[in-house]
Amino acid sequence: MTRRPARAVAPRRLLTVLLTALMSVVWMPAAVMAAPATTTSPPPAEKNQITWGAAPADTPVGKGRSRFTYDLAPGSRVTDAIAVVNRSDTTIRLRVYASDAFTTPSGGIDLLSGDRKPSDVGSWIRMKSTTLTLKSQQTEVVPFTLTVPADATPGDHSGGVVTSLITEAQGTTVRLDRRLGSRVHLRVTGPLSPSLKVSDLHASYDGTLNPAGSGSLRLTYTVTNTGNVRLKARQLIRTKGLFGLIGQDARIADLPEILPGNSLTRTVTVTGVWPTVRLDADVILTPAAPDDQPVPRAGQASAGRSLWAWPWGQLITLAVLAAAAGAYALLRRRRRRKVEQAVNAAVAEALATAKSDSDTAP
Repeated sequence: MTRRPARAVAPRRLLTVLLTALMSVVWMPAAVMAAPATTTSPPPAEKNQITWGAAPADTPVGKGRSRFTYDLAPGSRVTDAIAVVNRSDTTIRLRVYASDAFTTPSGGIDLLSGDRKPSDVGSWIRMKSTTLTLKSQQTEVVPFTLTVPADATPGDHSGGVVTSLITEAQGTTVRLDRRLGSRVHLRVTGPLSPSLKVSDLHASYDGTLNPAGSGSLRLTYTVTNTGNVRLKARQLIRTKGLFGLIGQDARIADLPEILPGNSLTRTVTVTGVWPTVRLDADVILTPAAPDDQPVPRAGQASAGRSLWAWPWGQLITLAVLAAAAGAYALLRRRRRRKVEQAVNAAVAEALATAKSDSDTAP
């Protein structure tokens, strides 16, 4: 057997080790130096960011407020102001205006966009200045006058005083409208009629094949504030089975504030509902006052729906048990028949043997 000489391999290994060491010495310092530059440079979005604040100013009407709240009679007038501060490093120019509020589909409160003309409390407010130019860190107080029309309807009227910055996105024709403001809640004196209505109730039941399990009830409905005051509501889902059996009550999350004349659609799922062939489901709402405003007592609002809730799991189990019982009875009947036939055959054979024995006897 011949051996490969070791001297032919050693130079190649030595050359490879030297090249690897040389590459490490050349490239490692560059990577270490480049890392801090990548981690410490601020993101481009944080440079020249425009921010500002807006809140009710301290005036004879009130101090330290988070929103504008008034109780006024028809034909009366009040003068107030909003304070705006520029927290940016650059000068900004804002538009200042008043608008009406509405309840959003998600349950929040928003204001009409700047291109929509208000028709309620937003149209009753006159700003002293409709544009505002603020230098960096500058604060400006903008007065306004709220005049309640003589024919204003009693109850709650909601809106807001808005500061708006419109910018155009770079490289596009899209205009970005950034808005910030304070809510205005006005209660015009007069008869108050708090009222909610539940409508468009749809219900569906999703059962299970597990005979020991329950199903879930899915409800979709619309709640409308048909009164003239802002309202929240506590919600209760009540279910009853066939003939009023297996009644269940399920409390779900409270409804957020709904403005007068506004609606809110909700979809909820109640679990642990037993299938009782025919199911009656009721949505029961108990009106409640917003946190910042008392409200007279209001009656409950409700709506109901009947639907099928078949206990498929129990019915299948019952069918299987019935089939098993029937099969058992059939097998038992057949076995009894076979036993009877065997007994009859044995008796007949015994009788035949006895007769033959008597016939052959001397």
